[in-house]
Amino acid sequence: MKRAYHRFTVVYALLVLAPLSMNATQWLYAAEQSFYAGKTVRIISGFAAGGTIDLSARLFARHLPKYIPGNPTVIVQTMTGAGGQVAANYTYGVAKPDGLTLLQSPTGPIMNAFLAPESVQYDVRRVAVLWVSADSWVTVVNVKATQVRKAEDLLRATVPLRVGGSGLSSLRTLRPKLALETFGVEHTLVTGYQGSSDLLLALEKGEIHLFEDPQDGYKKNIQPREKQGTVAVLWQTGILTSDEVFKRSDLLPQVPTLGEILPKEKKQGPAWAAWKAAVVPQTFQYLMTTTPGVPADRMAILNRALEQMTQDAAFRKEFETTLGEPPDLLIGDQADRVIKESLKRLFEDYQAGVDYLRALANKK
Repeated sequence: MKRAYHRFTVVYALLVLAPLSMNATQWLYAAEQSFYAGKTVRIISGFAAGGTIDLSARLFARHLPKYIPGNPTVIVQTMTGAGGQVAANYTYGVAKPDGLTLLQSPTGPIMNAFLAPESVQYDVRRVAVLWVSADSWVTVVNVKATQVRKAEDLLRATVPLRVGGSGLSSLRTLRPKLALETFGVEHTLVTGYQGSSDLLLALEKGEIHLFEDPQDGYKKNIQPREKQGTVAVLWQTGILTSDEVFKRSDLLPQVPTLGEILPKEKKQGPAWAAWKAAVVPQTFQYLMTTTPGVPADRMAILNRALEQMTQDAAFRKEFETTLGEPPDLLIGDQADRVIKESLKRLFEDYQAGVDYLRALANKK
């Protein structure tokens, strides 16, 4: 109550005492400065240094301060553990709802509510969303070890296929496993890899024959090997539209989606519903969120700052150079709508598919 009264007093004083020449925008800017001036904003990263999440968090920390009224200090705090879930539980359940703690993450904090609910200590429907970014993932195979160059070759692979993944409930583990089961291809699962570089090395060494990778690593890691003929891209997840069409990524227009490749008779039942549920989160593959209960005025400040930052030419150039794709983010209400629509699908439309994925994660 005292904080609310203090904010009201500051705004009232500004409105009454500011020079008559000051317009409404300037008054509001001055009022906003009263909170963020001298403060420190933390961007929490649940993943180790050098990965996509850490790199993007540090990129935001460098550019965001000048767009927040009051020019607060913005720092990155690494908080690893349980595939980012430790950071999510802290941000959504422990941090103060004051607009000073942000979480940079992939889909895990949302999807774990469905695939590993025992690890989640918050109501996923109350997560406060600032921005989201879509991303398609590709399934890559070692051509020399398997003689597989396209999806229809899978049933004629020259070796029993080993699929690489991270955690058992990770979508980068579950999606290729689900796809191969749907095709009817026998395989074994090898998990515990920490990221794309580990999986790519394992592929080259022959420890695994197939794994899934995000499109932002395609040009740097996959395409050169594709040109050499050592690997092939079998399919991409694409982005599932509101009318249930799997849309190819604009960055990978030459790569078909699994929905385009899979025989018609395979695209039905719980397994197909599970594939849809597994692709739903590609509409928010990367996202920034904050603690539930942050006041609406501070959410508006942060949203406006993010919008202005993404229009900055220097930021856009550094983002694309660092992450391999343009910063095409949905911010504020648009981002919130993406999450809400996705949650509806996962809680209601594809519930049988979610159950199938959860059972698949526990399958030996």
